[in-house]
Amino acid sequence: MNNDKMTRRSISEEKIWSRYYPEAAKYEKAPKMKILDYLKFNNKDKMHLTALNYYGTKITYKKLLQHIDEAANAFHKLGVKEGDMVSFVAVAVPECIYAVYALNKLGASCNMIDPRMDVESIKRMIIESDSRFLVSLDISYPKVYKVKEDIEQEKTIIIPFARSLPFIKRVVANSSVSNLRTYLDYDNNLIKWDTFIADGVGTKAPDAPYVGDRLVSIAYTGGTTGFPKGVMLTNDSINAVAYSFKYAGLVQGKKDRFLGIIPIFSTYGFVCGMHMPLCLSLELIPIPRFIPTEFGKLIKMFKPHHMISTPAFVELLMNSKEIRKMDLSFITTLGSGGDTMNEGLEDKLNTWMKQHNIKYPLAQGYGMSELSAAATFSVNELFKSGSVGIPSIGITVSIFDPETGEEKGYNEEGEICVTGASMMKGYFKRKEETENVMRKHADGQVWIHSGDIGYIDEDGFLFVKGRIKRMIIRFDGHKVFPVNIESVIVQEETVKNCCVVGVNDRARSQGQYPMAIVELNEDVENKEEVCKQIFDKCNEVLEERGRPICVVPIDQIPLTGQGKNDYKTLEKKFKKFDYTVYEK
Repeated sequence: MNNDKMTRRSISEEKIWSRYYPEAAKYEKAPKMKILDYLKFNNKDKMHLTALNYYGTKITYKKLLQHIDEAANAFHKLGVKEGDMVSFVAVAVPECIYAVYALNKLGASCNMIDPRMDVESIKRMIIESDSRFLVSLDISYPKVYKVKEDIEQEKTIIIPFARSLPFIKRVVANSSVSNLRTYLDYDNNLIKWDTFIADGVGTKAPDAPYVGDRLVSIAYTGGTTGFPKGVMLTNDSINAVAYSFKYAGLVQGKKDRFLGIIPIFSTYGFVCGMHMPLCLSLELIPIPRFIPTEFGKLIKMFKPHHMISTPAFVELLMNSKEIRKMDLSFITTLGSGGDTMNEGLEDKLNTWMKQHNIKYPLAQGYGMSELSAAATFSVNELFKSGSVGIPSIGITVSIFDPETGEEKGYNEEGEICVTGASMMKGYFKRKEETENVMRKHADGQVWIHSGDIGYIDEDGFLFVKGRIKRMIIRFDGHKVFPVNIESVIVQEETVKNCCVVGVNDRARSQGQYPMAIVELNEDVENKEEVCKQIFDKCNEVLEERGRPICVVPIDQIPLTGQGKNDYKTLEKKFKKFDYTVYEK
């Protein structure tokens, strides 16, 4: 036997990918400070640069820090203290960004809730967080209003969606939401943002000490079972990602712009779409409500140098009429993550990028909420077709046999596992599920088990081949969890059993839609009519992007040997199902 092969170290020991890291990364240590302090540290000599560009309203780093301090003073006056939780039903308007960092100054944390969620989910997430305070956009408040008697928040702060817009845009935006006055009856418990800030004048907020694993933010993700889980992000895990990108070798100029289209209530948006670009001293252009079909308009309007997206959004950009003939040489980094991309689409996109004079190929990465969104990266010319790049600085990625736990070798497929500074603290109030994902290996380290299958080649590049998880990902990257749909459908008296699976998006090369397969009671005569009623019920109670594309009856749902719904068999049977015949 070859002695080299016998003595060769494992992938996780060898870390062959580290040879690609810039020299500076070998000497700089990962930050040991709060996320606000790391933001300050990276911009201490750049106070004059623009930090936020909100549709033309420009806020410098100096002003950004002033606004953060004002918000911290106001929260302190309100009674928020170290260790408290504040729930957010909001998006990336400047005031929301101020509030997030202000709470970090106080040592408090954020419970980030997607305003598009259904009312019951919003209520559940607020109640489970034990938060005493809430921050909501005015346009999101009608949902909160419906459950305000149940959530028992001491104070609710309302951020006017249009507050920081330029004057003309603000007037237009306000005229379109005049109906909100029905809900916004301001009093001592319902406080408008300007009143909230004014109340804090003359107060000096304390600066909480740094605690590495202190909870900074909860962002919700899903899994194979149960409702969405709250991923607990910490100072160290969030900063680890920003630190990694700082020393990844990203080509950037002094006044480069970053287009933030990923919502900050997601881990991807919070870490990679907000904190990371601000720590790189970029001009962040927050887009609070991203409409995928208008991606090209945003590129034409702002001419960003850097952006992160999803495969489906990049595909939409490629087909955008607005930039069909534009010279896009101003784009340095067009990043893609949040979903795997087939090589055919990747080749098509890179050809398109070359035709439009984008210097570097598509910068693919891999991550998950449990890893503060990022575990691998491609940047500039560090690229390999079909790969999601190399492990981020401070991160170790390896491949393990999902059955035996044995570490695999180069080019051998298995479960992708990750360890390093960007790991979450755990799932909020979900100990058993945390222990299932965060497992201690024989090397004594805790590894995140991704549930994804892939391999690492001899150059250290990761390739993702598929998913173990039962999860449906739409063309726009939105993750749909079957249990949410199934829990609604099985409540119907006519339904004996139900299983939701993913069917291919017939209109696009990427993504799937959820389809509900139902086994009805034997006494149901008009199955088509009952399925239509179930479909209507789903449209009524589920969030828009979490609804089934159709409801299909079958005689019997197959079961596994353990008596569980055999969704794998159903997925194979219905994957290419022509659901258009059921569309109403």
